[in-house]
Amino acid sequence: MLLRSRRVGCQTAALSVLFAFSQDGAFVSRVRSLVSRPPPRPGRLWHADRGGRRCLGSVGEEISEAPRIAWSFWDKGKENLPEFRRLCMETWATQNPGWRIEMLDQRNVHEYLDPKELPRLWPEMYVPWQADAVRLALLAKYGGLWIDASTICFRPFDEWMYSTIASERTAEGIGAFYFSAWGCEMHKSKEFVENWVMAARRQHPMMVAWKALFNGYWDSKTRADAMSMFLDPPGVPDHPLFRGVDLDHLKRFGQDLRNYLLMHAAFKKLVDQYPEFRRIWEEEMVLIRADDTAFWHMEEPDVKWDPQAALRKWRGPVHSAWLDYVVSSCPVLKFTRDTATLLDQDPGGLH
Repeated sequence: MLLRSRRVGCQTAALSVLFAFSQDGAFVSRVRSLVSRPPPRPGRLWHADRGGRRCLGSVGEEISEAPRIAWSFWDKGKENLPEFRRLCMETWATQNPGWRIEMLDQRNVHEYLDPKELPRLWPEMYVPWQADAVRLALLAKYGGLWIDASTICFRPFDEWMYSTIASERTAEGIGAFYFSAWGCEMHKSKEFVENWVMAARRQHPMMVAWKALFNGYWDSKTRADAMSMFLDPPGVPDHPLFRGVDLDHLKRFGQDLRNYLLMHAAFKKLVDQYPEFRRIWEEEMVLIRADDTAFWHMEEPDVKWDPQAALRKWRGPVHSAWLDYVVSSCPVLKFTRDTATLLDQDPGGLH
């Protein structure tokens, strides 16, 4: 399903999602000025590097391997997106005129991907793993940017990631956010590369290898439903593909996510066991710290990942300092499953 990005006509819808967070008119008016602001000059962007945030100058001509396509997936189809997620999708279009936005589902996925490009068990997979397989296959085959359907976009994709990836004068051909709270060196290292916003040039070698490893694991299994991690051994930690890979960073805060977060485990294998992919990760990957940006709204001391506390804050009065930080430092806000589900279940709160 194709939605051509458009600025006119989308601003009202994009703002509607933000009424969910607050009834404070100052907040909404500030956001109105944000979403109506013209995109930055071509070739300008912000992204994070080892020393923190820096501004890059003109990045030169673009390459054909980086099309301006934003991909996403909702298994039941775009027409069945909950209202909150439809409004998230509208913010992508508002901020990115000229981009194509493709929302795939279980019915149209094979218009874009051959069944051989997905795991053999894809039709029966647990939906989050279906989406993982689709995002890897699409970015490896076509390039572009992936964005989950529970992500609000505040700034144009080109401003904070994609202009670097699309430039022929930069080495970085792949990009994502990382969550340092789950890094091997907690709050410092970058191994926990997130998959809810990712971008890559077409046929980027790291994306191709990531897809092959993900598919290879599933092609060794006999089932791929949600219970397969318990009922179809060996799971990820004991699987021969992950022998010698330290996945202890996926066991944290009372959770063992080594089976569920297969994409993250596969990325760790690539950077641990293949020197070239480690070099790409360290030198040629646009990496943005999610703790300070997309997840900042959940990391705040009065929220600390409590979905109900977050909901109360979003719908209460908004302090100017909070708003100033969001509009200046958060190109997107990501809502994880628990928080997005709360908004899905209360569409009346969006108005």
